[in-house]
Amino acid sequence: MGEVLNSKDAYNWSVSKIGQAFGLDRRTVAKRLQESGVSPAGSKRGNPTYALADIGPALFGEKKPISGGVDFDQFPDARKAWFQSENERLKFEKEIKQLIPAHEFARELSLLAKTVAAGLDSLPDMLERDAGLNPETIERVQKVTDALREQMYQAVVKAAEDGDDD
Repeated sequence: MGEVLNSKDAYNWSVSKIGQAFGLDRRTVAKRLQESGVSPAGSKRGNPTYALADIGPALFGEKKPISGGVDFDQFPDARKAWFQSENERLKFEKEIKQLIPAHEFARELSLLAKTVAAGLDSLPDMLERDAGLNPETIERVQKVTDALREQMYQAVVKAAEDGDDD
């Protein structure tokens, strides 16, 4: 990982290290830290680090209701104001490219998948032509790339199924 120069630094971790230590995706960690309003305790190599004392409650503490326990049905104006503020927050995040529409993400992911698939399709031909590999080796490369493409397909299908539950 890295050399600890100060004992205080041992308790300040990056988002990636936090995710790795607790078995969480780094995006989940970043989102929970942002939602909880945890501010960085420092930085290392230009990346923010967070104090362990602050991240524990943010990651595993009791989830506070967004409204602070207020029943919005009792206060229709407050409910309207809260939803308007949430809509404005989403518009702002979209403008600063922190949030992208699902269809744009799907289009970009599709483009990436097509590019990788095309590269995998042409790999055996390039190896045969440019590297002069024998047919047995080319056949093995083809089997490996086919297995890789199948793994990618299964991952996409699983992600799509998981996304339907939201």
